[in-house]
Amino acid sequence: MTTVTRAIRVLVCGRTTEPLRPGRPGSALPGIEVVAAVGSGVEGVRLTHALCPDVVLVGPHLTGMAGAELVRRVTRPPAPAGVRALMLTAATDDEVLAALNSGASGIVESDAGPDVVAAAIRTVARGEAYLAPSAARLVLDTLFPLEPPRRDAALEELIADLTPREREVVSLAALGLDNKAISQRLTVSHLTVKTHISRAMVKLDVRSRAQLVATAHRGRITTPAPPAPPQWRG
Repeated sequence: MTTVTRAIRVLVCGRTTEPLRPGRPGSALPGIEVVAAVGSGVEGVRLTHALCPDVVLVGPHLTGMAGAELVRRVTRPPAPAGVRALMLTAATDDEVLAALNSGASGIVESDAGPDVVAAAIRTVARGEAYLAPSAARLVLDTLFPLEPPRRDAALEELIADLTPREREVVSLAALGLDNKAISQRLTVSHLTVKTHISRAMVKLDVRSRAQLVATAHRGRITTPAPPAPPQWRG
């Protein structure tokens, strides 16, 4: 019996590479269906609600609003749940950090070829994060400056609300493991890992896996919390 996999439905906003246009043959980017392409951010928000795409690809030369603002509007309520945003950018400091803070699940350089963009679309559609090398370098430099960051009491309070298992799952995600690898490492189901990730995102007030990873590094939770000491009773 042949299993039919549904194509990833992509809404394109702004200018992108030629294969990412409606009406192109399906073989141009296998497994990816471009449901619409618009140049206006306002129209992009409207079509996100109307079409419920899996991924909104935000390209350069967007009219009506900044790319980061469009990302925010399509990844937060009242936008449809489960929509992922992937941003094509020149990877300047402000653009990358603004996109990630707005909820983008991935960053791709604006001059990337169709194969790279397609790989990024598939990655974020799976619920994972994708960062172009230049964007990853910026994120690392931001997270690990030469001078240690100042203590963030508010973040520490959020982290303290994580259960030991949630913290363990987040720490493994921060080390680059996807949900399948985490489930194998902890000998639990993929659904259990996904549930822990979702709950941790709510507790840490983040909207994407990329933000979750950044928060984990900023809060120094890249290793699981030590076990609580045993309680002895006399």
